[in-house]
Amino acid sequence: METNIAIVRQHVSRIPGVTRTWFEWTSEDGSLAKTLVVEVDFDTDPNSPDCRREVLNAITDTAKAVLTEETTMAVSYLRIVPRLRQLQSF
Repeated sequence: METNIAIVRQHVSRIPGVTRTWFEWTSEDGSLAKTLVVEVDFDTDPNSPDCRREVLNAITDTAKAVLTEETTMAVSYLRIVPRLRQLQSF
C-alpha cells in the first residue's frame, strides 16, 4: 500500500471491490471543494444484480470514520463510480 497518499485513500483502497481512488477539485463560489472519488469494479446501478450495496456502504462508512477519527483533512464530497469497461465489438 502506498504511504504517500492520503490516509483516507489508503483505508478505502483496502476494501474489496475498490480499484482506484483519487481527489478532484471543483471551484464553488470562489473556493475549492475537494471530492474523494472511488472507482469500483461493479455496476453501481441499484437495480443491477451486480450492484454490491455492502461495498458502497463500506466505502461510505470507512471514509466517514477516517475523516472524523484519524485525520483533520476536509473532504466536501464522496463520489463512487464504476470502472470503465472496454466496449464490446459487435
